[in-house]
Parts: sequence; structure tokens; C-alpha cells
Amino acid sequence: MASIKHYRAFQIDPDGHVFGCINLVCDDDEQAKREAASLVLVHRIELWRLDQRIAKFDAPQELARR
Repeated sequence: MASIKHYRAFQIDPDGHVFGCINLVCDDDEQAKREAASLVLVHRIELWRLDQRIAKFDAPQELARR
């Protein structure tokens, strides 16, 4: 039986403040990274598992300038 892992994808505003959090349940870090990357629209996303940052995804430059 595979164990599932819990992650949090934090939405970060341009000033570096967290303004939202999305809980993810994934099989592994790679699946969590794919899901977190798909959440990037206008703001940066930071993916965390417990107290460890797994990845950071920046907003596309053309959207960040609007």
C-alpha cells in the first residue's frame, strides 16, 4: 500500500506575503510539483511539505507586469 503525502501550495503576492493556501494530497514530490505548477496564474506559488520547501514557481513575466 502506497502512502500518500500532504502538501501545501502557498499563494504569494508581489510583496512576498502569503494570501492563500491550497492543500494537496499526492503520492510523491514529483506529482505535487506538477500540481503546484498548474496553480500558477498571476502569483508565485511555494510548495511545502511540513517545514520543508519543495519548490517555488514564479508567475509568468507577462502576467506579473499587469
